[in-house]
Amino acid sequence: MNQLPDKIAERLLFIIYHGLSEIRNLALASDNEQIADLADALEPLARYVGKCSAEDMDLIRFALKGYLTKYPGRPFDYSAHLDLYSPPERF
Repeated sequence: MNQLPDKIAERLLFIIYHGLSEIRNLALASDNEQIADLADALEPLARYVGKCSAEDMDLIRFALKGYLTKYPGRPFDYSAHLDLYSPPERF
């Protein structure tokens, strides 16, 4: 079984926060397909804020990787913020 990253709830909340900010910016640019794809990737994350297992983490990684694969080169790496980077103290 894989070990869960520290502060998983905070990581998920930061990813959701950043994703919503990106959706707003995409809306201003009228990039509707990418907005829908990002919303699809973020939608399941909220249910795992309170309780998240290693299997749940695999599902989250799959959803985020799908978005990042379709839209490479984005400045925010959702997967890295899930597994590697600690969330900021304030966001």
